[in-house]
Amino acid sequence: MLDVLRRHASGWVAKVLLSLLVISFAIWGIADVFRGFGTRDLAQVGSVKIGIDMFRQLYQERLQQLSRQLGRGITPDQARALGVDRQLLGELISETTLDEKARELRLAIANEALIAHIHANPAFRGANGNFDPNRFYDALRSLGFSEQRFVDAERRLILRQQLARALGGDLVAPEVLREAVRRFEGEERAVEFVALDRAQAKDVPAPSPSEIDKFYEDNKTAFRAPEYRKVVMLALTPETLANEIEISDADLRKAYEQRRDRMGTPERREIEQIVFPNVAEAEAASKRITEGAKFEDIVAERGLKQGDVSLGLVAKREIDTTVADAIFALPQGQVSKPITGRFGTVISRVLRVEPGKEPAFADIAPTLRKEIATGQARNLILDQHDKIEDERAGGARLAEVATKLRLKSINVDAVDRSGRGPDGKPIEGVPSLTDVVAGAFSTQIGVETDPIDAGGGYVWYEVLGITPSRDRPLDEVRDRVDARWRDEQTAKRLSERADAIRSKLDAGESLEAAAPGLKVEKREKIQRGKEVDGLDRKTLAAIFQTARGKGGIGVAADGVGRVIFRVTSVDVPTGAADPRLVSELATGLQDDLLVQYVIHLQNQLGVTINEAGLRTITGGAGN
Repeated sequence: MLDVLRRHASGWVAKVLLSLLVISFAIWGIADVFRGFGTRDLAQVGSVKIGIDMFRQLYQERLQQLSRQLGRGITPDQARALGVDRQLLGELISETTLDEKARELRLAIANEALIAHIHANPAFRGANGNFDPNRFYDALRSLGFSEQRFVDAERRLILRQQLARALGGDLVAPEVLREAVRRFEGEERAVEFVALDRAQAKDVPAPSPSEIDKFYEDNKTAFRAPEYRKVVMLALTPETLANEIEISDADLRKAYEQRRDRMGTPERREIEQIVFPNVAEAEAASKRITEGAKFEDIVAERGLKQGDVSLGLVAKREIDTTVADAIFALPQGQVSKPITGRFGTVISRVLRVEPGKEPAFADIAPTLRKEIATGQARNLILDQHDKIEDERAGGARLAEVATKLRLKSINVDAVDRSGRGPDGKPIEGVPSLTDVVAGAFSTQIGVETDPIDAGGGYVWYEVLGITPSRDRPLDEVRDRVDARWRDEQTAKRLSERADAIRSKLDAGESLEAAAPGLKVEKREKIQRGKEVDGLDRKTLAAIFQTARGKGGIGVAADGVGRVIFRVTSVDVPTGAADPRLVSELATGLQDDLLVQYVIHLQNQLGVTINEAGLRTITGGAGN
């Protein structure tokens, strides 16, 4: 949601300030940065402290975001290996550093300007394109923000942007750098290649028992059974609650009558309309038409063109409501009497009627029932949330809560860190499964956990059991071990043959002569970062590391096959640099400048970090 709220902010300043990814690592090079201090504080920048509770909340939100991006749960160990804790803390320290400098310089933004800035955010606009307070407060509730917290955050962001713009808003990349990058990105290559697949390895003999035993022992970890967790969940979402809500036939029929125009296709009419400056002229023209004059004669006499009178094919709701009823009551081909509307008195003619289509009640009833129930369920979410939390506060387990409140719990006997069961298939029917699994693998049996935000609802979870990871015995995985052994032997054979072909290419032989019996393919205008049919990314990377006229080897996408290629041409572009490239280079230099500036400010202000507090939150033995 924060991304949506700030998506309208553009330019290098917003990009830098919304992430500060590079800066976030700069603090870890500051000498003597870790010092023990108050247990409620995690870090201090100058005189400003960053609280442990705030960091813990933001850290959990970051792990949930990362889990969604990866499509699987992320463990505390994996998070630390990725540096998530350091990145987040670095961002907070960098933002605090800029906030401190802004206060020192007495930068400010008027309340009126801040309000205008928030009102201009597209995320808060209603159907009419204007600021919608309801959408604003709905967005804040989904974020868990108070109005004051959001306003304060926006104020600080704007002040940071002022600093960043003053620092390097007009910086441009030097010509020599633009040229070097332009040549790198625009370079095109042509290759010829042959592919070796499993068929070229011929039949790999079956492994002997001793070979299988040794291969299994050498690669035992590759065949381990993952850790599984038994989890009970309670999902409270509009969709799950909707299933329990009864909608009466009377309410369903009422909703149908209210929405039938929107659900069906409305009647449309092709209309011509003459607007008169006053009622008298309109009545005079209408009398002439009654006496035999044609509608076209009136149009011509008034000096009007077809485009001046034609409204086109329109629905009733698309025209002036004060004249729509009269026009849509006319038979096709008939001219109306004078009608006084908001824009004057008109005479209209209906050229064509395109009948509307209304959905039958029986056809639309199931969809309507679901929509109404889901809408009512949204209003019940918070009330049910409080009831569940009250029961948990009283010591009830999730299964007991579900039974007492007549909610349906979800029981999963075994799920691994990737959200899959023992059969290797993803677990289905669980909202926000990735976040739930990540949470389940970061807690222990019976521990009460906070609910997961499920996009308008919540999911509670509780770990009931843990099946530790284990070494599978050879008999249990013999087929997989055999297949893996054959793959490695096949890859070894193909690699040896590929080496022999490349040696011949480097000796000056043609690809046809060096690889007899294999189909030689050619590709031209290959560019970095662009997909090419028949060549995977690793092979493409190898092509751009190989000199013209030389041969190279790439590994096929299956990890077994080989691709032997020769670079036949290298074309370096000429001409002016792409404006997009120039802009990106300038952004990169501006980023670097801001990084150096923040590091300088951090050294001036002084940064300290509570190492013990960080370990407590992330579960690490050290950082």
